[in-house]
Amino acid sequence: MKGTRFRPILRESIGSIWREMRIAVTPVPRPDKWVFVVGCYNSGTTLLAKLLARHPEISGMPTEGHFVTDQFIKDYDIGLPRMWVDREDLFRLTENDEGPDVIRIKKEWGMRLDLSKQILLEKSPPNGARTRWLQKHFENAHFIGLIRNGYAVAEGISRKGDPKHIEDGWPIERSAKQWARSNEILRDDAKHLRNFVWIKYEDLVHDVKATLRTITDFLKIEPFPESLISQEFNIHERNESIKDLNQISIDRLTTEALSKIESVAGSLLKEFDYHPPRK
Repeated sequence: MKGTRFRPILRESIGSIWREMRIAVTPVPRPDKWVFVVGCYNSGTTLLAKLLARHPEISGMPTEGHFVTDQFIKDYDIGLPRMWVDREDLFRLTENDEGPDVIRIKKEWGMRLDLSKQILLEKSPPNGARTRWLQKHFENAHFIGLIRNGYAVAEGISRKGDPKHIEDGWPIERSAKQWARSNEILRDDAKHLRNFVWIKYEDLVHDVKATLRTITDFLKIEPFPESLISQEFNIHERNESIKDLNQISIDRLTTEALSKIESVAGSLLKEFDYHPPRK
């Protein structure tokens, strides 16, 4: 019985030692470009990252980069899934901040990437708060900012709140604040970024080919081969087709919820040309 009690601890210790050994022997990635897909939660960043990772010149991680490294605070770990705005001080970084161990992050990410590729891609929603820091420390950093209708995003964030932390989901006004603040920071920080492009979720889902061509032109690489541009993809462990899911989310919102979203994020919604839906 006594030995049985210590087996999980022993397995964890062996796992930690093995991981440290792998990090030690992993070379520091030195690609031609680091590409970061950034945007608010529920904006389609997973979809876009999976599509881009199909390109023969790009290697993308199988999961979000902030889950792979132990150097960034994780929203789930502090009880704020999909809601880093409530502790912006823990996530916000600029070029003036020292920040975490860059070499370790690169090695941890390198363990999940094909280092023979010249473009390495990472996507994590909280990285939208630290693009300027990433630019300083990651060679030839390119940023793809993805924005989606804030009404649909707020509904999704509230609905998908982790039940371990939030029994009934986030209040809609807090979800709207997360959308607004995420995009406000991206908008302002983009002025300090050498390589940044905005992409709209709505453009992506309605014309995948044209949107991917915009991105390959931005990255100065060959366009996607026709055979790799497919309407079928795997996201969140489900096989789905690429389609605009905005209206489904918006239809779930009550008139009161729409009013709350607009009261929090109205000015930014107008700035990005998202208008109040009719009920």
